[in-house]
Amino acid sequence: MNLCQRCNKREAKYVVGGRKLCEMCARDEIVKRVRKEIHNSKMFNYNDKVAILAPNNMDQIAELLTHIIGKACYTCNLKIDKVSVQFDYQDINEYIWSLIMEAKNLKEYSVKVLPFPSNFYLAYLLYSVTMKNYSYLNYVTSSKTLNDGTKIFIPLYSIPLSELSAFGIINEISFNDDVFNSIFSWVNTQLAENYELFHTFITSTSLFNYPKCKSCDAFIESGEYCARCKRTLASPSPPY
Repeated sequence: MNLCQRCNKREAKYVVGGRKLCEMCARDEIVKRVRKEIHNSKMFNYNDKVAILAPNNMDQIAELLTHIIGKACYTCNLKIDKVSVQFDYQDINEYIWSLIMEAKNLKEYSVKVLPFPSNFYLAYLLYSVTMKNYSYLNYVTSSKTLNDGTKIFIPLYSIPLSELSAFGIINEISFNDDVFNSIFSWVNTQLAENYELFHTFITSTSLFNYPKCKSCDAFIESGEYCARCKRTLASPSPPY
């Protein structure tokens, strides 16, 4: 039996941050990492209302996040709600945009949390290069404040599903974008044991730097707004 490299007492079952850990230590390591992101983001106040956005395909991850953030900020008195959101989308960029718009619309909450793990962003990097559309690569970060003051927190951006599995079996996640879904599945099956890649790829996204949409902060080629925000703002009664 391989012992946990942290406590040296229990059986090592998971690899977190390159170390073989038992279930208890693996969970604690992830909570500590999220606690550090909360501290570094400087977004949270003691009594804040926090919304964890939960589209249907990410509901389990969002549920996990309510538990992890609650434990990570144990000295706070946060009111954490999992907010179910439903929308139609044609591709993964519209999916991300729709979540951002939902976040902007939840004005009663101080901080809005996106439930994307690093698997999602690694797949999105590969997708972006394939499709030559880099719209939301600047969301590969732990936190972001939009021009209207919307605070978006992304605590799992550097935590892969393999590490999250210390909290229980993660159900299969799929998206209504065949190209992205294929890449996401390939990342999860073929790269799953390349633990370091799910952390080191993040530095590659800094190579992409373009003007940003004034509403959703997407990378754009020119102008002030991305095509989706431009259409929405031109609507007689925009939904966001």
